[in-house]
Amino acid sequence: MNLAEILVYTDIRQLHQIANHYGCECNPHSKNELITSLLSSLRHRLTISQEVEQLSSAETHFLLQLFLDKRTVMSLEDLLAKAGVALECEKEKKQEEGRKFVAAAMKRGWIFPAKSKTVGQYQIPLDIREPYLQAWLTKWRESNALLHPGPQAYRDEGTALCDDIMQFLQFLQQEPVRLTAEGGMYKRHQQQLFQFLYVKEEPLLPQKWRFGYGLHFDLYPDRFSLLYDFCYYHRWIVEVDGKVAVTDAGRERLEQPYNDQLYHDVIRFWMRLYKRAVPNLPMLVQLIPLIASGGWVSQQSLMDTLLHWMKEFYYDSPTDILVNRVCKMMVHLGLLRVGQDEQGQWLYTATYASQTWLRKYNGFTETTILLK
Repeated sequence: MNLAEILVYTDIRQLHQIANHYGCECNPHSKNELITSLLSSLRHRLTISQEVEQLSSAETHFLLQLFLDKRTVMSLEDLLAKAGVALECEKEKKQEEGRKFVAAAMKRGWIFPAKSKTVGQYQIPLDIREPYLQAWLTKWRESNALLHPGPQAYRDEGTALCDDIMQFLQFLQQEPVRLTAEGGMYKRHQQQLFQFLYVKEEPLLPQKWRFGYGLHFDLYPDRFSLLYDFCYYHRWIVEVDGKVAVTDAGRERLEQPYNDQLYHDVIRFWMRLYKRAVPNLPMLVQLIPLIASGGWVSQQSLMDTLLHWMKEFYYDSPTDILVNRVCKMMVHLGLLRVGQDEQGQWLYTATYASQTWLRKYNGFTETTILLK
């Protein structure tokens, strides 16, 4: 529902709170005058830009999580979860502080109790989401320039990950591959396989404390680890008797032609697999292509903007997470192109996929996956 429709049945008390917040001058006893005044104020570009300008970092984080989420109705638990991600305070205070964020969002006219019999449901007006996002983007571009025309050479992996899934299944179809005592493929088998893949990787050197992003993340490089886990999750491969082999379901998949659903499923799988370690991943996956549309954005600009909204995950620093777990994987998934300028600085721009299908997809509703 749009703002005008929602205001008609909004409680007079909330209308007064919103009017006081924005300093609307009207007859407080006339609901019709209140609604007319609020409509004029809440949808005005200057009002929105001033509101965005005054937000704290945590409030901005909450705003972006709220408006990049494509749901029009959310529960109180959904809203408190978003506030919890945005807040940097101690866990004991999160619930109390989170409720303050929700109350403030109601005073700003961002959310309203839903017109339904279900208590604790809130709706977001459809027509204020985009103006607020554009106001934030305009503010960002005042201090962060997009680069034109960009690097002379860049990498766009497109749907290569899907092609390499087929390559992997074909590799195992020839014969099962023996596994080490740790459960990974031997290095020589990895090297043999990797030379057939569209995107080359090297077997991992022995590393400590590499975990949290998949079943065998400690044994395989990032991209292949995701590819392997995707096949394992869909039961196209099986680990049995000290070997990894293709299953009947995997053979059936090999006989099917490529379709976009496979590509979309891989992206969704990555989101669900990494979401536990990176709770605001759904926001980042929407926000980065929004920033990087219409030009090239430097990795440094993304770090300056996003790092204070990132939290470490065990031995992964916020920088590691943003650069290696988010941006790098978005390149592998064909959601970003990457290149370097003459100074060796990394640059990113949004791809067609991130401007079309991704704009419709809502990762906020995805549940996490834990592979065992």
